[in-house]
Amino acid sequence: MQNATDARIGLATAVKVGLTAAVMLGGMAFLVYSSAAEAQHYKMVDELVGAGLESWEGKALKVHGWVATGTIVTSVVSQEMRRTFVLEKAGKRIRVFARGPMPDTFKDGAEVVASGRLVAPGPLQPMVDLMCAGSVAGCPVRTDAEQAWVLDATEVSAKCASHYDGADANRVQRAPQFQ
Repeated sequence: MQNATDARIGLATAVKVGLTAAVMLGGMAFLVYSSAAEAQHYKMVDELVGAGLESWEGKALKVHGWVATGTIVTSVVSQEMRRTFVLEKAGKRIRVFARGPMPDTFKDGAEVVASGRLVAPGPLQPMVDLMCAGSVAGCPVRTDAEQAWVLDATEVSAKCASHYDGADANRVQRAPQFQ
């Protein structure tokens, strides 16, 4: 009688441990699957362009580079602030389209990380034409003439130069010491 009771207790314990392990493995598998589906890839402009843009179409990306001088075009289109600019690094360039507010530190030559997805530029050309409609000098942007893919950014962050090591703003100004 004792052995039969011990066997039932052992079986019940084994079932509980097995169910607990199955739930934990299922939860871990779900976390891995869900995080992989929403992962953002971080690439420098030269790495991204050098590897071929086609393989990154539609994937969430963070692209790091410097704003090429003279490439920023800003306009209000359909009551929304729109900007386009070119990010560059090591001679490689990619055009970025962004909407909404930009950081105060965004300017020519700024170090920028743009988050978004690579898209074909053709559908963006009508929006570019609207952006450039008020320009007297003409439109410096032709989406079909630059690259087969552009970055449609949902977020842009620019580094603040005063936070770099060695920046003048970080140096402590000491009063001269007279002896």
